[in-house]
Amino acid sequence: MPANLTAEAKAKWNEALTAKNPREKLEAFQEFLSAIPKHKGNERLRAQVKTKIAALKEELASQKKKRSGGRSIWAVEREGAAQVMALGPTNAGRSSLLTLLTNARPTVAAYDYTTQRPVPGMLAFEDIQIQLVELPAPQPTATGSYAIQPESVDLVRSSNGLMLVFDLSSDPLQQFKALTNALEEARISTSRQGSRIEIVREKGGSEIRIASSGDLSSCNPTEIRQLLYSYGIKGALVRIYGDASIDDIEDAVLENVTLYKPTIIVGNKIDLTDARESASRLRDALPISVPLVCTSCLTGEGIEAVGGAIFRSLEIIRVYTKEPNEAKPSDNPFVVSVGTTVRELARQIHTDLAERYRYSRIWGPTSKFAGERVGPDHVLGDRDIIEIHTG
Repeated sequence: MPANLTAEAKAKWNEALTAKNPREKLEAFQEFLSAIPKHKGNERLRAQVKTKIAALKEELASQKKKRSGGRSIWAVEREGAAQVMALGPTNAGRSSLLTLLTNARPTVAAYDYTTQRPVPGMLAFEDIQIQLVELPAPQPTATGSYAIQPESVDLVRSSNGLMLVFDLSSDPLQQFKALTNALEEARISTSRQGSRIEIVREKGGSEIRIASSGDLSSCNPTEIRQLLYSYGIKGALVRIYGDASIDDIEDAVLENVTLYKPTIIVGNKIDLTDARESASRLRDALPISVPLVCTSCLTGEGIEAVGGAIFRSLEIIRVYTKEPNEAKPSDNPFVVSVGTTVRELARQIHTDLAERYRYSRIWGPTSKFAGERVGPDHVLGDRDIIEIHTG
């Protein structure tokens, strides 16, 4: 059902998203909430906005505490090429894995619920760093599910992906079902959905660009652009995977959707009795898009495979830039999404570079030959080297 928002309500939504500080966002979201028509089709949207308001109030309270000399234990400064949250039941081995995979030194103990706050560490994968954050273990409920802390939910929603850690010696399939059900209740999905929409706003942009991997049978690019314009969005890249209706696009604009988070499963304690049989049952039950890595923190088995599994699940690539007439490219790659074009990379590097773009030369997996001349719509691949020429 369409939201049927007034022009005033849409303006308040855009104002909330573009606000420069939490106080302005809070006021705009509160005004937006009061402007949402109260019909059944908007119940989920109203609930979603209320959640944002609650989170902003918590953020403001944390800032006040920080100004008075304290700091929220849930504050995690994002670092590296991507941020991945490590979540799982108590004593599954999250802290031990974090110790082996990163530079972090969390408390490792035999008793339950050792981790009481997010613990970040940097995982080195080849030539990039991925931030891995261990979250406190959720509490089991009477219904057999898990109660995930609201703060953990917020961190998962803002992250790039998930690493779910389960104990292979203690019914990992039940752990997986219980935890993914809890995530679904928080509107977070660990399996790829049939259709998906991403809207990437571009500051200072003046064009709505649409990239679709499926047939738009229920809407067309003109309708999509008109919808975004009505929300005050002038510059954005809209990526559509699968079919989508104009209502689906509006839900994406309003962030009124279940978020898909690229996920890997780590089945830990593979060295224990019957663990391999449990791992086989778990693997058979997993969605095809969710990989399983079996590890042992005691023997080291499988540890080296975790970084690569995370990298592949995130669907990101590394692109190296090279100055014209220079022999070697930069050592530090740009990390972008799979499917990124030369034009999108140029815009990410600098808006002026995209505006003055003439052509590029490519070395690497997507080039037909070394130094191939390509245009702005060329789709980049992992480890491509690009030389951008401007006029």
